[in-house]
Amino acid sequence: MTSGSDFFRMHKSLLYSFVLIIMLLGIKPLCAQEMLGIVNSSYAGITGSVINPAVTVTSPFYLDINIVAGDFFAENNYLYLAKEEYRFSRFFSKNPNYPTHGDNNNQYVYDYYNTKDKKAFSSNRIIGPSFAVTVGRHSFGIVTGARTFISTKNVPYDIAKFAFEKFDYQPQYNINYVDKQKMYNAEMAWAEIGFNYSYVLKQESRDYWAAGITVKDLLGYAGGYIYMDNIDYIVPHRDTLIINNVNAEAGYSLPLNYETNEFMSNPLIRGKGLGIDLGVIYERKKEEVRSEKVDKLCSQNYTPYQYKIGISLLDIGRIRYTQNAEKLVLADASTQWIQLSGDNYSSVRDYTNLIGEQFYGDTTTLIQGNEISVSLPTAFSVQADMNIYKNWFINGTMVLPFQISKSGLRRPALLAITPRYETALFDLSVPVSLFDWTQPRIGLSARFMWFFVGTEKISGFFHYKDFTGLDFYFGVKISLRKGFCRNNSGHSRNNRMNDNCGIEEYKMFRK
Repeated sequence: MTSGSDFFRMHKSLLYSFVLIIMLLGIKPLCAQEMLGIVNSSYAGITGSVINPAVTVTSPFYLDINIVAGDFFAENNYLYLAKEEYRFSRFFSKNPNYPTHGDNNNQYVYDYYNTKDKKAFSSNRIIGPSFAVTVGRHSFGIVTGARTFISTKNVPYDIAKFAFEKFDYQPQYNINYVDKQKMYNAEMAWAEIGFNYSYVLKQESRDYWAAGITVKDLLGYAGGYIYMDNIDYIVPHRDTLIINNVNAEAGYSLPLNYETNEFMSNPLIRGKGLGIDLGVIYERKKEEVRSEKVDKLCSQNYTPYQYKIGISLLDIGRIRYTQNAEKLVLADASTQWIQLSGDNYSSVRDYTNLIGEQFYGDTTTLIQGNEISVSLPTAFSVQADMNIYKNWFINGTMVLPFQISKSGLRRPALLAITPRYETALFDLSVPVSLFDWTQPRIGLSARFMWFFVGTEKISGFFHYKDFTGLDFYFGVKISLRKGFCRNNSGHSRNNRMNDNCGIEEYKMFRK
């Protein structure tokens, strides 16, 4: 999120009306959505709990420690860098030299001008020190992390164009636009620390059922949202905006002094909440599952699966902001805003006062509360994985978003097929996905022992297509496998046995 005086320097020329700037904030470009290459691996461990919290007890690890992992994703269907001008290496330049264009030679990006509604998503996640330990039918874990999320959808093309061109787009002048679709924008930054528990519900012959839950304490750093029910407006020319009717609501809680726009570090946490992930997994094992008592964690048995199916509900919950929070409401409001470019303001308070005076004739009616709530990007997910031949697997994953409230974040929909070659030491996968039902993508991911790296959109690193977004993830972890103990000399007791060797088989081998 942009904040402070830099925010207003970047967007001052665009902050002409409360309604239109809200849309722009959601569609600006920002620097992996689901980490398909690692979370669906048999060796995902605690990292896989982000897609299904039941995976920890089904894992081949008795102890899995995540040191650090990162997931960075952004995508939109409006603004882009032309493929002839885009270079991924410029993101690492101290002073990147991007080509400029436009009437005043001050634009770095182009826009897709068509009648489609505009949408944008950005998700950045750092998974901090986390672990899971499995004891028989139980697995216990701690997860930590920090996340930012931005989602915008249903932005009419006319509003997006006026925002992009700073109202200076004559083909749209003197047209009475009546946009009745509900428009959403929400953004939030927060930290989370949680407890993961998964349990083997039933194991009978080759059938294996497990369930899991992750409960997270959410600490909100900043949050905001805009919801617009409808707008009826005309732009006669670049300095005049006529709004016949608008119903909109906005809220924010930011690390700023709204009077001076100075950064505020206290309080660091402005909101709190609770988040929950739920999941169930069924596995059809290759061999009959044996229940055994073992005297060491490392002696636990792991039986590989032939196929498995999982379902999960992710990110159920919200954060309630009570510190430095304001709620703004425009209810059946109208105005004739003259001399847009002549309005001056240097702080959030200057701007809210200006909007209040313009729509209500005073500076107090616009702000109608000092508390807001932003819902998490809730989703329902189905995962299916099959061992088709030796070390070859194929995975199918579907993610369906559920926006809980008008002030909630929206997770983009996803449908993916991921072929994978997998061993205990090495994974290689090629996710093929359909992003939000409209954009096909191809990715690439690899894991070597305790390190993994991947992307779900490999085209973002090259310039054979226009650049509309990027996806990248990585991680470092330490994992200890079931059935692999060490003796006093430091050598693996069953280093000559294959991955499918059970405890009883190992004892017979020693005899």
